[in-house]
Formats: sequence, structure tokens, C-alpha cells
Amino acid sequence: MGVVADMASARDSFDAALIPGMRERLAEGYARFRAAEARAIAQAAPPEAGGSLGRYRNRDCPACGTAAPAEAILTNHGIDIVGCPGCGLAYARQVMEESADAARYQASELDIEAMRLRCSGPYLELETARARYYLDRLAEHAGAPGTLLDIGCGTGTTLVEAQARGWRVLGLEPGRAAAAVARERLGEAGRDRVIEGYFPDDLPAGERRFDAITILDVLEHFVDPIGFLRVIARHLAPGGRLFVQVPNWDSLLVQLEGKASSVICTGHWSHFSPATLPALLARAGYRCLHVETVVSEADRIEAFPLAAQQAVVSRLRPGEAWAGVDRAARAARLHGLGLSYKLIGVFAPG
Repeated sequence: MGVVADMASARDSFDAALIPGMRERLAEGYARFRAAEARAIAQAAPPEAGGSLGRYRNRDCPACGTAAPAEAILTNHGIDIVGCPGCGLAYARQVMEESADAARYQASELDIEAMRLRCSGPYLELETARARYYLDRLAEHAGAPGTLLDIGCGTGTTLVEAQARGWRVLGLEPGRAAAAVARERLGEAGRDRVIEGYFPDDLPAGERRFDAITILDVLEHFVDPIGFLRVIARHLAPGGRLFVQVPNWDSLLVQLEGKASSVICTGHWSHFSPATLPALLARAGYRCLHVETVVSEADRIEAFPLAAQQAVVSRLRPGEAWAGVDRAARAARLHGLGLSYKLIGVFAPG
């Protein structure tokens, strides 16, 4: 019971819903970021929906290749989200051409506001606690600290915490501002250990295999997630592990918000659940070692009527009751049912 309780406490340490005053401390930064994000999402929409960045094309299921169904689950920003009748994956039927999609990650208003938010004190508190929890989960399925590559390393929190535990770290980050911040945070080593660029093209020539690779909020941005995962497998050393974080399509909050959710936006081309993420990784040649959901958003869920909450729970987890218990118990229930906001997993190739 002690180990389980310690894990729950560590998981709660980065759950803003359970930390008194945290939402208030984050409010101003998130308001600025969400406003910039809304403008960026509208700009990136298909041209016929008012966007101006690039053309789009239609696609079938990126997991199993089954033809996209005619009926959409919902349509947002001119993009249809459909559910694959073959494997159950939810995904965007329309995707942006690759060159325009890549250009979105260079310096922009959204990039600047993201840096302001992510470098703020309260956000760093949550992100640091999260990185420590993730590294603990990785350690349960990996050997002693070795080499760790963080693809899309952002402002470098995972790198900082991993380096403190004895990992030799390397970060790849396409965003210019984020890469600069990550370098500074890593100190003298940052100049060589954070690269502004893309995986795998910009890996240093002498560093091609890693004992662990982390991709946090990255996989959903790839039009061909299986192809990306197969390339990653070639860069894992024997016994290497892949750590994944993605938004959870089964999140109770996401399902209640529907098209109003910030998760359902241009740039998020695939949407994963606790069932479809391991299934997609299996198609790419990985074994699932661990999957769970984190970040309850229990306080934001409270804004919706209890009957609406129960209806979603009954649809996603038939037979499960949902009661108006206290917030901490509600958060634990969300985690237990796999209905929290983020989905994480540890995987091994082969």
C-alpha cells in the first residue's frame, strides 16, 4: 500500500485541480496563451475554412489503412474527426501539407506566449513534478540511467531532471525560442545537448542509439505516426525504452467539451485512447509495458451537470457509475477508469 500511496501522491503533485490556488496562479498566463492559440488554430485551418498557411489533403486511417467513414464524430476548424471502423482510432480526415505544418513551429506570437507560460513559476512547478513522476515510471521498466533523447524537448524540463538523475541527455526541439530556453536551463552542457532541429535528420553523427527516448505531446502531430515510431525503434539501443505522452481522447473533460476542447485542433492529426495507443504501438512493432492516464482536470469537469458527466462515463465505460464525490476521490476515479486528460505509456521494441 505504501508504494501505491506514494505513486498516487507523486501523480497528484502535478495535477493543478488538486493544488489549492494553482489555477489562480496560472490564470493570466493561460488566458494570454489560449488567445494566441485560438488565432493560430484559425490561421492553420483548411483554406476553405478561412485558413491561410497551407493546403490540405484527405487520408484514410493512419493506423490500419481502413477507408475513412463518411460520417464524422465532429467537425472543428473545417476538419472532420472520424472514428475508424476497423481499429477504433479517432483521427483527422484532412491533414495539412508537411512543409506548411513544419513551418508553424518557428517563432510566432503563439511561440512567444507559450514561452511566457512555460517559463512562469507555477507552470515550472507542475512540469518539474511531472518530469520526476515520468522518470520514475520509466525507471521501473528501464535499466540504470544511460543515454536519453527527448524529441520535442520544449523548454528542457525533462532533460534537466533526467540529467540530475545521471542520464546523459540530448534534446531535439524545432521551436527556436524553446530550444534557446532549454539550452540555458541545462547550463554549460546545454550548448551541445540541445539541438534546434528535427528527428532523426539533425541527430549528431556520433549519437544514433539511445537507452531511452521520450516523446511528450509529439505523436499526435505526426500524419504518419506508425512510420515515425518505426524510425524511433531503429534509434533505441538493445533493451531501450520509449516513453510516450499524448492527449487522451477518452478524457472525460475532452468528451464533455467536444469541439470546444483545445485538444481538438489543427495540428493534432490523431487522437489516442488507452485502447488505441497500445494497439497503434503494437502495429509499429512495440510491446506495451505500462499505460495510465494522468492530470484529472477534476475541477473543470465540475462545471458540467452531473447527468452529462454520467452519460459520457456510461458511453465510454459501460456499467461504471459516476457519483458526485469529493474532488480528490473524483480524480482517483478518473485515473482508475482511464478518463484523465493525458495518456502516458512505456513501450519496448520487439
